[in-house]
Amino acid sequence: MTHLYSQFEELLKLINVDPDMLAATRARLTLARSIAEKHPEGRKSYSSGSIPVGTHIQPHSGAVSDGDGGIILDRVKHPSLGPDGDGEAPHGVTDALVAFVGPKLREYEEFAKARVHKSRRGLKLHFGAPVNGVDITVDLIVALQRREGSGLWIPDLDADPASGKAWSEGDPVGHVNLFTSGPDSLRRTRRRAVRLLKAWNAQASKPGFSSHHLSVWAYEFVTQGMGLVGSVHAVLQEASVRLRDGVPTQDPRICLELEPLIPQVDAERRLRIAAEKLKAAIDDPDDFDTVQTALDHLFPKTMDEAARGFSAASLIRTTGQLGFSGPSLLIPKTRSWSRP
Repeated sequence: MTHLYSQFEELLKLINVDPDMLAATRARLTLARSIAEKHPEGRKSYSSGSIPVGTHIQPHSGAVSDGDGGIILDRVKHPSLGPDGDGEAPHGVTDALVAFVGPKLREYEEFAKARVHKSRRGLKLHFGAPVNGVDITVDLIVALQRREGSGLWIPDLDADPASGKAWSEGDPVGHVNLFTSGPDSLRRTRRRAVRLLKAWNAQASKPGFSSHHLSVWAYEFVTQGMGLVGSVHAVLQEASVRLRDGVPTQDPRICLELEPLIPQVDAERRLRIAAEKLKAAIDDPDDFDTVQTALDHLFPKTMDEAARGFSAASLIRTTGQLGFSGPSLLIPKTRSWSRP
């Protein structure tokens, strides 16, 4: 295995979520769903986001993925709700769910300090019980089954209830099914590539893309036999070309156009430069400095944090001791692990 490829394997270990926090996230999401399903307004619930597809990460301190899911309302009891009904907005029923879930959650002794409030898409649950210093939260979308076709109506609670813009199409369950489709080897590569792409995206003070956007690109650009490094490079390269050419990326389930979170010109530049740095390492995968330059550019916070953690031990002087595999090289004490 070349130095570059071994370093990518080590990076995957570095961004793993703490096992206790991951277990707590799963348990809290399950609890939130079960409580919401007991409300007369609820019909069934679901998990979405990184947990069911296995792309949860902790790219650096303070960046912890929370649990995502949703509660699907009983349409029979709400014939007026949503675009398929009389256009009734979701604000009232969401308030009712907030008022129900909060007290039910606080009935559990360990969550006596829990708080539940309304967020843009539904409920935000704060459990008031930190795990390893972090109070892991859960986002629960308040969704409505569409009368025709697949997918759900998703609320936008920031919109004026009278504006007619309080609902939008979404299909979180369909996205999970789509992302987890295909041969085992392809699903594994896709999942691992998304974890690294999410870590790369999280290095910036303002991430350029939603996790969903990155996952859609991975679903589109990662192909069978591509390999982990090649998959990450393919997404960075092909996405930058797409933005450069002004070609829209559509959500594969609901055909809505996905937009970067930053100006498109900045998003394209960020993708292109990352692809160029990684390509240089791919072309010379056993050159330590070239690989290190690429890693420092793509994952500066992760690399800095790893270096600080290990540098506390005065005897650590080699790349092997820093946790990176491959030929062990001596590192001068003055070496900087920050972005070059």
